[in-house]
Amino acid sequence: MHFTIKTLTVVLCTFISLTACDQNKNTPSSQGIISSSLQALQRDSQPGAALVKKKCISCHYLNRHLTKVGPSLKGIFGHAPSISGVPFAIWNEKTLDQWLANPTGIKPNTLMAMPGIKSKKQRKAIIDYLKQI
Repeated sequence: MHFTIKTLTVVLCTFISLTACDQNKNTPSSQGIISSSLQALQRDSQPGAALVKKKCISCHYLNRHLTKVGPSLKGIFGHAPSISGVPFAIWNEKTLDQWLANPTGIKPNTLMAMPGIKSKKQRKAIIDYLKQI
């Protein structure tokens, strides 16, 4: 697991703040917040996170309530595509892999004007990341 000094500092400061304000240092609320922060750090340190930021973020947000040219990517795994004309009932590993490999082959004239991600390994890393956000 790879964390930057800045990221670890944020987690440590959060922990110190929570325990300093909390009379009982082991309350579920403190533990839950710290656990959630660590899970987010682990998720964001995965190869798929870097690939999504490199290949997807210019057109997609990771915030469920915001859109750019394309829809938000947060929570798409396991849900129906929000784009009309996409012939899939649900985004799953198979459909996301097909879409990421060749979006214009799936839906001609799509606004997703990228040639596709040729590397199966990169597509898998992106899909694994999308499953978690």
